[in-house]
Amino acid sequence: MIGHRRRHRVADLLEQHGARIVSIQGVRAVPQPDPAVLRRATTACLDAQPDDVVVSSAAGVRAWLRATPDRSRLLAAMGSARLLAADARTADALRAEGLREVLSTSAGTADGLYRYVLANRGGGRRFAVQLDTPDQTEYCRMLRMRGAEVVEVPTYVTEPPNDIVGLRRIVELMGRRQVDAVAWLDPVAAGHVLRFADEHGRLPAVVAQLGTHVPTICRGPLGAEVLRRRAVDPATPAMPFDEETAAWLARSVLDRAVHATVAGHALEVRGHAALLDGTLYPIQQGPVEVLRILAAEPGKLHSSADIRRLLPSLADVDDHAIEMAVSRLRRALPGLDLVQTVIKRGYRLAA
Repeated sequence: MIGHRRRHRVADLLEQHGARIVSIQGVRAVPQPDPAVLRRATTACLDAQPDDVVVSSAAGVRAWLRATPDRSRLLAAMGSARLLAADARTADALRAEGLREVLSTSAGTADGLYRYVLANRGGGRRFAVQLDTPDQTEYCRMLRMRGAEVVEVPTYVTEPPNDIVGLRRIVELMGRRQVDAVAWLDPVAAGHVLRFADEHGRLPAVVAQLGTHVPTICRGPLGAEVLRRRAVDPATPAMPFDEETAAWLARSVLDRAVHATVAGHALEVRGHAALLDGTLYPIQQGPVEVLRILAAEPGKLHSSADIRRLLPSLADVDDHAIEMAVSRLRRALPGLDLVQTVIKRGYRLAA
């Protein structure tokens, strides 16, 4: 999971179904608006009265009002528009400014608010949208695609992440094909992580894996455009919401799972485990990658050189290291003679 948060709700949804998640903050969203950007956005709102004002947070609208030279004029423009608030706290902040007619959703989240806005035809309407985070620009893109005019009012700035070690780790995991899928949750984080990979000489390895070998999902079309500029063609759900992103990601992983019949047993190879006749066997990363290669063609013999060629993560190891990975694989599947060694020739799964 790559986004502006250290932890995202999409990760929670997938973990409820047994997924293991590596989350990385690809960029930080700092709640401190750029005065010049905010002033231009406010001027655009005042020059042409918006039909709808969408407010993502109480802190965001207070920052917007503080930074506005003509506060009373902005409040008048808001009062003449339909006001939509993400949650009760945001609605209360607007009411505290004397704006009484405020709608908020029962979901109490920005995701729920934009789901409501996009479900109600916005074509031909003019929206002013207060943005807290870079992923919310995907909602604005969807509104424009439906014929709305949108003025974005960002009450944040983005800065590089603090966790450079974590960033380096996720780049290596992608480049070595050590994840089953990658979800890019906002376009700014996507751009930053890919630039980081490029600056550290790992972009070719990352691009070689994404899409081709590792399912790659973008929350919305803006993030997808960032990846396509790097020759990666990601999938995107129909709508840029948490549930849709999680469902699309899960479906992509399951569609890519390796299925085989091995000595009469039904085998499915997952990211860090094997499902054998309905029983889940946890397996370490190296051995499970070897299993995935062997399971693609049960009965076919693979030499150590074959395994090195097919697995980027084992490309630089010697024959002994591959032998140890196979040995750990056997121990992970106890009591079953499924992994066979042909001395001096290689390894295979029982057909």
